[in-house]
Amino acid sequence: MTPRLMHGDCLEKMAEIPAGSVDLVLADPPYGMAFQSNRVEDSKKKAKIAGDERPFIWFLHQAYRVTKDGGALVCFTDWKNQEVWRMAIECAGFAIKSHCVWDRGAHGMGDLKASFAPKHDVFWFATKGAFQFSGKRLPSVLQALRPSRDSTPHPTAKPPALMLDLCRSLCPPGGHVCDPFLGSGATGEAAVQGGFQFTGVELDQGYFNFAKQRIMSVLTPDTPTKDPFA
Repeated sequence: MTPRLMHGDCLEKMAEIPAGSVDLVLADPPYGMAFQSNRVEDSKKKAKIAGDERPFIWFLHQAYRVTKDGGALVCFTDWKNQEVWRMAIECAGFAIKSHCVWDRGAHGMGDLKASFAPKHDVFWFATKGAFQFSGKRLPSVLQALRPSRDSTPHPTAKPPALMLDLCRSLCPPGGHVCDPFLGSGATGEAAVQGGFQFTGVELDQGYFNFAKQRIMSVLTPDTPTKDPFA
């Protein structure tokens, strides 16, 4: 199945996706934390994510529009802003079903003297209409080791194994997965490997190029040979 990747602003590019055509919107948007790691020296720090100064909730109405009745949304965030995201998801029309945790397997730095070592992210699971699991019902705490810093240019990349588990549980076989914030392409890689249709949008040219190469590397020989990324 030929993936479709679009370079540009998701608020514009998602308008090109037909209404009611997506089974699962699997989104890792800018949380609103202006994240930049303090674990590395300044010369090696990765750039902050565009739009991360405040929760980038604006895509949610387009996400609801493109999602089928009976479809679902997964939206990653962090604990500080999770309530903003919950309210925005519900205002967009989705029904919140679960609050879930991704155990990253290794902790970050944070405030070394006055806070617990951060080891998890959270995500909201929400539905549109009468949803039923397509695959195995997952627990609300999922464990997957975060990617190493050297394996991806993105500062908050997710592991493909985690995204594949979500796709298989929440999207019917051969169904359509959409990622409005493609980043370094973990969700696209997982969706292609799992045999799902995939649409991804990415604003940053560097991340887009990286994701394109990453997804091309897992395309099967019987995938159409025309450029799917035009």
